[in-house]
Amino acid sequence: GFLEGEELAKAYASSDIFLFPSHTETFGNVTLEAMSSGLPCIVADATGSSSLVEHGKNGFLAEPEDKADFTKKLSDIIIDEMLRKKMKKNSREMALRYDWGEINTRLIKNYREALSRPVPQKDF
Repeated sequence: GFLEGEELAKAYASSDIFLFPSHTETFGNVTLEAMSSGLPCIVADATGSSSLVEHGKNGFLAEPEDKADFTKKLSDIIIDEMLRKKMKKNSREMALRYDWGEINTRLIKNYREALSRPVPQKDF
């Protein structure tokens, strides 16, 4: 179910691995939260979370909607304690690189760039 605040922080802190199969997420904020908690992440190889997870470094990218692929990657992390520890450390370090001020500045820059482009005219 839906968690927030202290309950959400407790859930992440109590977890060992983060599995997020959504392939419609546009940024992957939940993935970044999991990374901040030092969790290895298994996410769909799609826009959003795939921009946060480096395959083999802080988690794995799985084929969207492929249960067998997600299961295999989950099993790999569960079985290999050294891999899991490495991914936990990398997730935390990578999450610390994200700064909301910087992210929003880049977003505004992208919007301004898009707005400055001429609108193509169609002949009717």
